[in-house]
Amino acid sequence: MCCSGGFVSPKGISYIGASKEKLGEAACCAVKRIHLDARIARKAAATGADLKEGFEVTNATFDAASGLWTVTAASGASVRGRVLVCADGATSQLATKLGYCTEPPRGVCSRAFVEGGTHNANFDGVCFYPKWSLPGYAALFKHPNDDLNYCYYLIPCGKPGYCGDVKESDLAKLHNDAITKDPFISAALGPNAKLERMRAASLRLGSQGLKTSYDDHLLIIGDAAGHIDPLTGEGIHTAMMGGHAAAETLLDMRKSGDFSKASCALYQRRWIAAFGHDFPMSTKFAELIYRYPILMDAVASEVQRRGDSFMAKWAEIMTCMQPKTYFFRPDVALQLGWAITREVIEQKVFGKADKYQLKA
Repeated sequence: MCCSGGFVSPKGISYIGASKEKLGEAACCAVKRIHLDARIARKAAATGADLKEGFEVTNATFDAASGLWTVTAASGASVRGRVLVCADGATSQLATKLGYCTEPPRGVCSRAFVEGGTHNANFDGVCFYPKWSLPGYAALFKHPNDDLNYCYYLIPCGKPGYCGDVKESDLAKLHNDAITKDPFISAALGPNAKLERMRAASLRLGSQGLKTSYDDHLLIIGDAAGHIDPLTGEGIHTAMMGGHAAAETLLDMRKSGDFSKASCALYQRRWIAAFGHDFPMSTKFAELIYRYPILMDAVASEVQRRGDSFMAKWAEIMTCMQPKTYFFRPDVALQLGWAITREVIEQKVFGKADKYQLKA
């Protein structure tokens, strides 16, 4: 559970609260993906799923006459099914090969676990927004065994091929430099942190490059469908909601016996209603944060004034538990408007110090 967490703004304004102790509930929780995947796989097997270990998919073909897909593995083995569900990640070879995905992912993120007991982090989860990589950010989240998950996200924005003022190819340098040069990240890691080697993964945000997420006897879900928030680069929560929408649609189709394109379309309507409607707003917010970093400074200052209740609500919005339209509620919009005004005056008139500078 993320019981004590917060964020650091581009100007170095920070807040770390204690939502669990003060509000009775944690803002989020950190789970290693390998553990989550294993639990899901075991649950699927327990409910009757036939898991195919080592089944490296190389091709999938649809026979309209029989209404069946044939999926072939590198070993030559094959399986047949009534519906093909593409769930093979942001680079989705299947969706690309079948012509539903028309371009490679544009975002990217890093990950490196930090051995428990070797770092200085006295919090459960913090996001860092250095101005040089906006609208991207870095994050440190603590696991129950005291291991840290250190991530760096680059979000597509600005000129074509760029993630703000940086490119995807800059990820390794940004990730590694922050370990020793970022004033906040380096302090949290400390001089004795034992980090594993950085790993990188592509991000397909906001259904980027997808013609559709359904067709005759076909559903595309999760990262393969670009179900990743364009503002945060987070996709596990949205993938779960999208997976639920897919499961409901499959059950409906099994009951009716109709697996046509029209029936599969219900899946897309469901995931758009659940979270996809928020993607355009997330994209606009990413552009605003990139162009006007002072917006994040204003939010951080307002969190300092209002405390954990506001921090918890911010966390819900940033993890897609609440829509971005929450910011337009009159009570919220008015408070944020005053916060932005105050921050502009403090920075532009009184010369508020910039505490977020890379070390030499």
